[in-house]
Amino acid sequence: MKAKIPRELRNVPWIAADGSLDLTKFPIDSILRQCLNADSDEFRSGCTLLGTMVAHGRVEAGIFLLGLLRYYEDELSVLAVVVESLAAFQDRRSAAALFGELRRVPSSNKTRRYLDTVMRTLARLPADMVQEGFSELAGDPAFSYRMRAKFKAAAEPVESRW
Repeated sequence: MKAKIPRELRNVPWIAADGSLDLTKFPIDSILRQCLNADSDEFRSGCTLLGTMVAHGRVEAGIFLLGLLRYYEDELSVLAVVVESLAAFQDRRSAAALFGELRRVPSSNKTRRYLDTVMRTLARLPADMVQEGFSELAGDPAFSYRMRAKFKAAAEPVESRW
């Protein structure tokens, strides 16, 4: 059954013939502006939509999310939203940036939740992108025994996907 699209929306390029939203053609500008105001509720929805756009092939949305890692680098609660959205950006540069976060942010009671979010997001990336990184961190004496154990535990489910 074909959706009935209002006449004024029939020629909008990002509305598909079935009435659904085509994220490969949807304008990205307004979404990017949403992600520049971390104090608003729009920030989370903007990051989530960017993640969805990445999943539909919009690489530029993933690149913008990577840029947000640096833009908000001192605001861990904001970064957690960005990191969650990066799970859709299944690219080696995304994995490298997330491993960089594990090295950049020191482990403490204040940062534990954020670091756990980074590790969960890394675990959602393809195994060939994260296996070596988790193994390297698990053996790095610069980290505490507890953190190395977390890295090793995160690597185990990844190994089973091989």
